[in-house]
Amino acid sequence: MNGNPEESRGLRVFVDSNILISALISSTSVASQFLTLVLDAHRLVLCDYGLTEMAQVIRRKFPKALPKWELFLATLGFEMVHTPADLAIVAAPNIRDAKDRPILISALIAQPDAFVSGDQDLHTLEIAEYLTVYTPR
Repeated sequence: MNGNPEESRGLRVFVDSNILISALISSTSVASQFLTLVLDAHRLVLCDYGLTEMAQVIRRKFPKALPKWELFLATLGFEMVHTPADLAIVAAPNIRDAKDRPILISALIAQPDAFVSGDQDLHTLEIAEYLTVYTPR
């Protein structure tokens, strides 16, 4: 044991941006309840690509939620995983939507105990050979 209390705290849970946005928009959503559970008992893992993607979506679709998003980021404890510029450096399965590839690559790099996404493109048999993907339910 190295003395870092965060390392002994539950599971490392990589959460896709769609879950975080749902939690931010609705405090009563399944995503919000799930995120509360993760923050209370486990270690949240995010990637830099996902954070950038979330900021863009919030600015475009939910601009009134931007102050809440900024506070969320400032107070949220999480582990950050870097998304490489060259996605080809990581062996990964094919994915239908190329826009989801950076998230998948980041999750593969992170090797979390759990990867949670509401995106059905990530819930395939081919991806399951590399990584188990859960929903927040």
